[in-house]
Amino acid sequence: MKFAGGVLAGLLLAAAASLAAVLAGGETAAQAPVTMGVDADPTGNTATSLGPIESCVSVSTGDTFQVDLFITDVTDLVAWEAYFEYDMTVVNIIDRDVMMFQAADPRSRVFDLSEGLPDIDGRFRMTVADIAEPRAPESGSGVLARLTLKAVGAGVSPANLFLLDIDSDGKRDAGPFLTSAAGKPIGDVDGNGVFDGPISQAQIAVDTACSATTASPSPTAPVASPSPTPSTPATLKATATPIRTPTATPPPASPTATAPEDGKSASAGGPPWLIVAVAGSVAALAAGGAALVYVRRRSLR
Repeated sequence: MKFAGGVLAGLLLAAAASLAAVLAGGETAAQAPVTMGVDADPTGNTATSLGPIESCVSVSTGDTFQVDLFITDVTDLVAWEAYFEYDMTVVNIIDRDVMMFQAADPRSRVFDLSEGLPDIDGRFRMTVADIAEPRAPESGSGVLARLTLKAVGAGVSPANLFLLDIDSDGKRDAGPFLTSAAGKPIGDVDGNGVFDGPISQAQIAVDTACSATTASPSPTAPVASPSPTPSTPATLKATATPIRTPTATPPPASPTATAPEDGKSASAGGPPWLIVAVAGSVAALAAGGAALVYVRRRSLR
């Protein structure tokens, strides 16, 4: 009987630990952190895989070329927003393609709510949301957006994801936003919604070698005030480009504030992963009870 009681206690502890891990987010110490960045040379990249990441590319005035905004090791991504910062006297943006990583799943319904082109201030906003029902979130690594650029003047331009630390406290006050299928920020450490994970920045050298000079100061340096929003809601509505379902109504422009909903919440029965966890725990308890009954019957014979 002591052995049977020990077996049941062990099963109960295992079930409780499993449920606690799921309720805590299911992450383990071995899980790789989510990273973002700009790859100055997209060679080898696909929508859902990445080749070598390059921090600089050298081109000539008049050249047309591409750079990638990439992400690694993300889980359940449904929406994101980021600003690409560059020097307009050196390069211009002439096209964008955001139908890559998030559009890889054929069930996806991806909306591009980015700014229109041409850009006017050297800080180009990209906003993308997948509003598929049922949800079709993306996990893994790949290319969030591919920008086509044209070299217009000699010099070195940053190719950065805009970051801002207004009060110089070491915390990002502005930067990329990533939203999960559960409507929660991804990679946000301090609770302000901004992605706090590692970000790799890049440079574009025009009519010079990458090692010959340095780009203008990184946007991670503190500045006096936040950058004004480069477009109004009316502009967003005019430039939104629905994919696959032109008649669908686009979601709000801020994916972190109003992520697409599937009609279920924790207060209305809990998300599916919670149900699975509870079901697993119940199954473990049932197995433990069966083991105890079996041992007791043998001891009575």
